[in-house]
Amino acid sequence: MTPPDKQVTVREFALLLNEGTESSIDRFSISASAFDWLLVNGLSSCDSNRELVRVKRQGNTVALQVVNFVGVLETPCGTRIEILPKISNEQVSIKRAQKTLLKMLAVVEKLNLVEFHNASLQTVNQPLFEILITQFLQATSKLIKRGLRNEYQRVEREQPYLKGQLLVSKQLRQRPGRQHYFHLSHDIFSANRAENRLLHSALAQVLKWAKSSDNQRLARELLFVFHDIDKSTNYKDDFRKWSSDRSLVHYQPLKAWCELILNQNSPFIMSGKHSGISFLFPMEVLFEKYVAAKLKTQLGNQFKVTSQTQNRYLVKHQINDQDEHWFKLRPDIVIYHGDTIVSVMDTKWKRINQNLSNSTDKYNITQSDMYQLQAYGEKYLNGKGELYLIYPKHELFNAPLQSFEFKPGLILKAVPYDLETDEFNIKLNITCELSRSTKI
Repeated sequence: MTPPDKQVTVREFALLLNEGTESSIDRFSISASAFDWLLVNGLSSCDSNRELVRVKRQGNTVALQVVNFVGVLETPCGTRIEILPKISNEQVSIKRAQKTLLKMLAVVEKLNLVEFHNASLQTVNQPLFEILITQFLQATSKLIKRGLRNEYQRVEREQPYLKGQLLVSKQLRQRPGRQHYFHLSHDIFSANRAENRLLHSALAQVLKWAKSSDNQRLARELLFVFHDIDKSTNYKDDFRKWSSDRSLVHYQPLKAWCELILNQNSPFIMSGKHSGISFLFPMEVLFEKYVAAKLKTQLGNQFKVTSQTQNRYLVKHQINDQDEHWFKLRPDIVIYHGDTIVSVMDTKWKRINQNLSNSTDKYNITQSDMYQLQAYGEKYLNGKGELYLIYPKHELFNAPLQSFEFKPGLILKAVPYDLETDEFNIKLNITCELSRSTKI
């Protein structure tokens, strides 16, 4: 296991202190080497240059505040920082936050966490990343028990006996003294196929990352099965070759795991050159995708739920007698009934306060969010219908607010989404005044 002083577990917006003895979920002391590395490399190398940490003054010194990224990060000195979602203003248990994050990752990243029922989640005593590694290794072990799949592959080789098809053109060009060797082409039945190569590469990578002795032992045992199978040398090409054939149906749950491990599907790429773990997900994107996925599951075939629709624009502008559309409008969720849009929704990973019901604080709802939803209502609902702002539920926001009216017929509702129970209330109004209360 990772030494205690090297394992850091905090939640969003926690402070990381330069050495010391603090170890709470909101304030944690890390080594000077980890602190200095984060100070220099806590910025994304992507075009957006998003920051992972912000410098905060703490008396005569400074601290680093993590922002709304969740996941796992490892510094070159071996400090592994686990960042969990802030699902409550109170001091919640680490297991509750872990449970919520794992549930969201399972849905959004399509990871198979079927064994992670509520009861088992509460008893697991491992860091987040070791939990994910354990799940991947167990899923791979199940696949091996059902058998690795082989496929026929065409090979060309030079042999001293005839087998398969003789390659006449190559045989005619055979060098003197080697006429007793035949250039042949034939099929072999081999397990060295794209899916198994990717699994081999993923297991080798997981073995490097695992700190738990149990995970290391299981990873070595599973790697022994892949001893005669090559590692993938071209992930992109092998993922494209991943077959959806019925005989490989038991492979499908492993594809998402391999993509996560080998591609490290993290939108946050550290600016430094350190090649350690960096599985970081922006919580606002994770929340948006999770709510959309849950809506799709619940509403079924009666409604169509689309994410990040972008077929409307804010303005039309004429240049050289040609009409152009500018400022694309991209709501998080658009719900259709047939070809008719019945609702537009935006998810916001922000904490509003239902007690701040005055014209000054306005529940902490930002004016820009209101303008954004008004534009969606005019362009997607033609100025008539219901819009939704979906925020995470917490102690200070646990019931829908009174509706906001942009104008007669265009209504906005702010509702809480409970990430622990997956409950929230909406009403989808159709022409026949069908209303539906959704409990996911």
